[in-house]
Amino acid sequence: MESTYLILAIITVSIIIIMIVIGSKISKLKANIFFIGVFATVIGLLVGSLAYLPLSKLPGIYGIFLPVIFYVVMVSGSIWIFLSKRPVIEQTFDTVSKVVNTIISLKPQLQGMTKYREKEILVDTSVLIDGRVVDIAATGFIPGRLIVPKFVLSELQNIADSDDDLRRAKGRRGLEALETLKKEHQLKVEPTPDFLKTSKDPVDEQLVKMAKDRKSIVVTNDFNLNKVAKVEGVTVLNINELSQAIRPVLIPGEEMELKIIQAGREKNQGVAYLSDGTMIVVENGDKLIGKKVRVEIKRVLQTAAGKMFFATLKNGK
Repeated sequence: MESTYLILAIITVSIIIIMIVIGSKISKLKANIFFIGVFATVIGLLVGSLAYLPLSKLPGIYGIFLPVIFYVVMVSGSIWIFLSKRPVIEQTFDTVSKVVNTIISLKPQLQGMTKYREKEILVDTSVLIDGRVVDIAATGFIPGRLIVPKFVLSELQNIADSDDDLRRAKGRRGLEALETLKKEHQLKVEPTPDFLKTSKDPVDEQLVKMAKDRKSIVVTNDFNLNKVAKVEGVTVLNINELSQAIRPVLIPGEEMELKIIQAGREKNQGVAYLSDGTMIVVENGDKLIGKKVRVEIKRVLQTAAGKMFFATLKNGK
């Protein structure tokens, strides 16, 4: 028994001496080597703990010393392996550090993108009646959540209940577009804000005030609403402007085959249209209404409503 205590005392003193020596060495180590050693020590202790329980159940003195010896071997071996592979480990840590720093630096931009994707887009009555917003939303070009305020829905319902056949048809088309957007694009109808519940302002003005208060975007094809919203500092998505922007680019000298639809305003003029609605005025085309002709683009006129193209009959026919 006395010999056992003597052995334990020797081990304890040895451990203290080793710790003192290691401590003096650690103070001289570089930071990267120190952290590699700490990491290796933790790994060695984790591996050693796996064998601690079965080794501690050995009879006699073996159950006391073998777990300790195994711990020492595992920690020492782990430190030796990690330090021998120090260049690879340092390179790995450096790579991980760069990745983490890159992610941190990109965090503000990623948050900004998330906010933009989740931006509220208030839908105007004219857009629902027009109906093209359904196809645009299907392409994924609407960068946010579509919202129809209750006062816009009320206006649309009043149009759909109109005694005028044309207004009633437009209103019902708008309601159909709204229902499609609700089913396929998660459009939401939201209550009128408290500060607008008693408002007697026109719907367009209420929409601008709501957008300004909530920092939302307005989607419309109403010319006046577009101008007022921009003056108030509200971002506008104008479907008519989008339509103009994506029309095909035609240049003087380009040839194509068109069908003359109607007579133009001026004498001898005929009018044809491209599939997207672009109007082309054809000189000497008034007598060829209903016929397909070969034309050559001569000039382009930019108007407030978009571009207008003028063409002549190819070879005078």
